[in-house]
Amino acid sequence: MATLAGQRAQFTWAFRQYNLAEDAETKAEFAKRMAKYIAAAPINGFTVEQVTQGQLYPKAEVDQYVPSAAIDPDPGISEDEATRAVEESVDTTDVVRLGDGSKIVYAYGYRCAPDRLKIGLTEGDTVERIAAQIGTSTPDKPVLFLEIKTHDCSKLERAIHAILDYRGSKVLGAGKEWYKTTREEIVAVYKSITKQT
Repeated sequence: MATLAGQRAQFTWAFRQYNLAEDAETKAEFAKRMAKYIAAAPINGFTVEQVTQGQLYPKAEVDQYVPSAAIDPDPGISEDEATRAVEESVDTTDVVRLGDGSKIVYAYGYRCAPDRLKIGLTEGDTVERIAAQIGTSTPDKPVLFLEIKTHDCSKLERAIHAILDYRGSKVLGAGKEWYKTTREEIVAVYKSITKQT
């Protein structure tokens, strides 16, 4: 029987492979895999949103394969294999976890650029969220440095971004959530916002 965690991992694995592909044929193959996991969601008692976790995947390309995806008997990768592959795609050996709640603000980066961190949010699994963002231009294995659990990840993320923007830490041209900062600075900002000592 399919599990939600396994279905999410399969979708994220296919999405990651799609992002890593350098040719149209390979991209199409993994778009078909994503379509298969999307088509299987309601059959297994899940919503598409639950399986995709709101990730911005190439919807138009994937949707063209959904009608025929449900009849493809090949699972592509088992739930266990997909879970392991996704977990291994992000280094979590040095993560600091703070806060309470079901939603998360996270910071990740790369050891080759230790002063550059992406600060994002998720209502799902952080590692799956990061793994889905990794593409061919990634310089190294991503490292998850910080997870802050919260009840309102949107407000907390915006507050942290605003303070770092004010301090001039925004990395221009690197995407809207990349900052020249450290985990320690983000923790200090978080503590000042939540009035913790």
